[in-house]
Amino acid sequence: MFLRSTFYAFVAMTLFTANSVSAHANNPHEAIGDDLAEQLASQLSHDNHSHYGSYIGVTRWVLAETLEQPQAGDSLNELSHQLSESIYAHLKERNLSLVEFRAQSYISVAEEGATLLSRDVDELEQHPEIDWVLVGTLSRKDAGTMVNLRIVDRRNQEVLAAANRYVPKHLYWPNKQTELVNGRLQRN
Repeated sequence: MFLRSTFYAFVAMTLFTANSVSAHANNPHEAIGDDLAEQLASQLSHDNHSHYGSYIGVTRWVLAETLEQPQAGDSLNELSHQLSESIYAHLKERNLSLVEFRAQSYISVAEEGATLLSRDVDELEQHPEIDWVLVGTLSRKDAGTMVNLRIVDRRNQEVLAAANRYVPKHLYWPNKQTELVNGRLQRN
């Protein structure tokens, strides 16, 4: 009886561990987000910047050259969106306190479904309790993009942590022949 229950416990632990590890390994964006979050969290904990009690807001990442969001049709538009959204989970796994400043104070119920997040400025908290902001820039480099992140203290604009990662284009724009870059069609 004891051996059987030990065996079942071992099998359950093995299956649980295998599923959680493979969940991060299947998507290259997850690996990139995980690397960037690890760099940021490591710097915050090693550079005497206690992050306990400090709330972080995450912004959408912009083009380094213009500080504007990539246009629809630009390969960096999807990359910016995917990584800036997925980094929430990776930072939370490292016990950083995150603020979702796009959250309304109520749930909107419509025929299409119920939502809490909004981009309507009139529906959002005008002065969210955010101490630090995660900002990011994207720069085209060779056959890919350099992603640069910084956590900035809102009170004095001090950069508390920084991370960067080169992302090969085939990871975020696979099998695409053309894209819109700076308003012009570009072939790959």
